[in-house]
This record gives sequence, structure tokens and C-alpha cells, in this order.
Amino acid sequence: MTAIFYFLSMILGFLGALMLPTALIALSSGQIQLAEEFLLTAGLTGFLSGGVFFALRGQEKALVNAQTYLLCILVWIGLPFVAAFPFVISGQLSGINALFEAVSGLTTTGASVFRTLEEVPSAIIFWRSILQWFGGFLTLLTFLLILAPNGIGGLPSRHIGMIEQAFGDESGRAFYVVRQVGGAYALLTIVLAWLLILSGISPFDAMCLAFSTLSTGGFMPIDGTLSSYDNRWAEFLIAMGMVIGATSIFWHRMAVRGKLQMLSEHRESYYLLAMMAVLGLLYSIILFRLAGSASVLPPLSALRQGFFTAISLVTTSGFEIRHADVTVLPGLMVACLAMIGATPFSTAGGLKLYRFGAMVMQAGREVGRLIYPHSIRGGRFGKTDYTIQLMKSIWACFLLSVILVIIVAVILTHDIGHFDGALLATISAFSNIGPLYSAGWSATNAWPDYYQLSLVSKYALIATMILGRFEIIVFLGAINLNFWRR
Repeated sequence: MTAIFYFLSMILGFLGALMLPTALIALSSGQIQLAEEFLLTAGLTGFLSGGVFFALRGQEKALVNAQTYLLCILVWIGLPFVAAFPFVISGQLSGINALFEAVSGLTTTGASVFRTLEEVPSAIIFWRSILQWFGGFLTLLTFLLILAPNGIGGLPSRHIGMIEQAFGDESGRAFYVVRQVGGAYALLTIVLAWLLILSGISPFDAMCLAFSTLSTGGFMPIDGTLSSYDNRWAEFLIAMGMVIGATSIFWHRMAVRGKLQMLSEHRESYYLLAMMAVLGLLYSIILFRLAGSASVLPPLSALRQGFFTAISLVTTSGFEIRHADVTVLPGLMVACLAMIGATPFSTAGGLKLYRFGAMVMQAGREVGRLIYPHSIRGGRFGKTDYTIQLMKSIWACFLLSVILVIIVAVILTHDIGHFDGALLATISAFSNIGPLYSAGWSATNAWPDYYQLSLVSKYALIATMILGRFEIIVFLGAINLNFWRR
């Protein structure tokens, strides 16, 4: 337990440090009392985390498998309570609403209980955005340090070797990964924010949008959609930022280092780009046909809106150029695409593209076996060999995810009143694409907004967002007594 508290104190201290720039935003906006509250919260968080850190600094800090799972659960369940505190002390939200907003931010879901942002202090808007940015970073660390090394949910062993090759296998690998990934993540955020400023976006909005874009979160610093900015360059930059956030960091690393052979072997990112292209073209055609004529929606505008909508959906971000563009496709198709999500080792949510590819590959192999019963067929998705044990893990993860979605959807149906709305809300929470539920599916506005849901529904969505972020198998393994006995 010493190692768990040691690493937990460092993560908590980093979260407290993020309150300092938020306090500066409050000071620059003339919100002196709010700045003092953020500074006080940061001081208390720093005192608690610092005390634990220095008390355990000289002790053994090696983590075994069971401890890594418990650390993962404590981080994703415990951190939102600290992150929710600023919402409470500022008087903007209370109780369950503050926790919902904090969980939505840290899990990069983007579902919000704020009715409007017009009267919300700029520091609170900044805090929501920086929570998403931090949550995206935690997601990458969860994959690199916990899920992949332990093969959770069927992560292929090839990725474990790539981790060791890319980041080393020494005892201090965890700190090395944090420095390397954190440095690149911060640098990309600064570059994106600077480009958005050059495109004409105000510095405050540019920074908030950069935080939400690379984390594939979806929180907007203003009410409405990106069309409110009327900035084509900003839309293009945000689209590219979403693509970067949803593709594997290994793919990025190989591209920067010029390792073309290894870059070509990492097929998941290419399949993701192909899916964006096909879906973007489909959205563009449908939007143009619904407009009726080129005078209402020019072809280039249709392409711009269609490809942006596709990228936002596939990357589980939830940004919109025009409200309800995503709803022009059938709801079941959109829900399935949201469930798939993007690649592993990215900040996006969903089941991950490689699992979907593995299940399609196995289905094709079984059909081929019916036609050629005595043939011997290997299973490969890209350069990954899929074994029976690996497929068992993938199907187990898929089955548990479907069961969770069904249970939560049934719970929400009583509150929302429509099963299709409850199902979409659950998938939006599980795949961490919260704005999808609020995209205007119900023409009669029969679906309640997030702030109108009951306590039971909000707690169910909170649990779904968290389980969707760190893999439900980790939670089930951590609460299994036989696992701890072994």
C-alpha cells in the first residue's frame, strides 16, 4: 500500500498545481474571492499530497499487478471528488452536479450540467477545460503503465514490446514515461493554442479549446457550436487536433523519429483515418441532399461540415460546427460508431478500433471455416497475431461492456422516458462522448438535459463514465477476492 499512496500523492499534487493557473485566470478577470478559493484549495491539496509524498519518499515503491489495478481505481474514483470541490466553493454547482461535472471533465466525456455558460465565471470555464486536458493525460498513462503491460482487455503483446522499445524497461520507466508523454502532450497543446490564436480566436478561448481538443473532450468555452466563431481555420485546426488525440501515441512517435517500417506496421491509425474519410464523405453527401440546393449549402461547406462531424464522432470528441449535424445518420449507426471509438494508446473513449477489427476478423475466419472445413487459417489484424486467449479477452471485454450499457440504459429509461434516449445517453457516457446525447435527436425536446436527470440517473452515468474510461475488467478484477489471494 505504500507504493499506492506514494503515486496517488503525486497525482493529487499535480491536480492541485493545476488550480494555480486557474487562480490566475480568476485574478485577471477581477474575481478576487474566487481566486482566493482556488488558492486555498490548491494549498490544502498540496499540503496533503506533499505530506504523504515526503513521508513515503525513502520507502519501497514497487507496484505489483494487484496494486496497479487498485491505484487505477483510486485515481479515477477518488480524483473527481477533489476536482469537484472548486465547483462547490464557487457556488456554481452543488453536490452531485459538481461531481458529475468533475467526472465528465476528467474522463474527457464532455457532458455538462450547466444550463448556460453566460454567467459562469471564466475561471470555472477554464477549470472544466484543464480537467479534460489532465484527464486525457491520465488516460494515456493508464494505458501505458497499467492496461497494456498487464494485457487488460486483450491488448496484444506487440504493444507491450513497443512500450519497452519506445520508453525503456528500466525500474524508473514510470517516471520516464510521464516525462516523455507529458512533455509531448503539453507541447502539442501549446502549439495548437498558439495556432488558434493566430487564426483569430481569443487567447482564453484558444487555450480552452486546445485543452478540450487534444483530450478529445468536447467542453466548449461558450454556449453554442463552433459556428459561433465563424472561423474556418480554427475549425480545421480543431479537426486536426482531434485526429492527433485519437490516434496512437506510438504512431506519432514513430512518425517523428522517421521509423517508416514500424510506422507502416501500426495499421490501426490508418484504419481510423480511412473510417473518418468514408464516414465524412457519407455525411457530406447527406447534408448536401438535405439542404436541397447549392445556394443553401455549397458543396465545399457540405464537405467541411461532413468531414468535421465524422472526425468528431469517430474520435469521441463531440464538437459541432452546426447543431444536430450528427443526427442525419440513423441513430443506431451513430451509436455503434461511438461504441467503437478510436485507437488504443490515445485519449479517445470507446471499446477501441482494434477490438472491433479483431471480432470482424474472427467472424470472417469462422465463415471461411464453414466453406473450407479442413483449411488452416491464421488470424491477423494488421501485424497483430490474434490467438484464442487474446480473443477470449477481447470478447469478455465486449460482453461486459454490453451488459453494463444495457443495465444502465434500463435504469435511465424510467427517468428519461424513452429507451432510445436512455440507450444513447448510456453509450455517450461509456464511450466518453457526452455531447452526443444533447445533439438534438429528439425533435420534440422530449429528452431531458443532463441537469434535469434524477440523482439515480446521474450516479449511474458517473459510474458509467468512469468504468468506460479505465476498462470494466480492471474494476471486476480488483474486487475479486480470489485475485488478491493469489
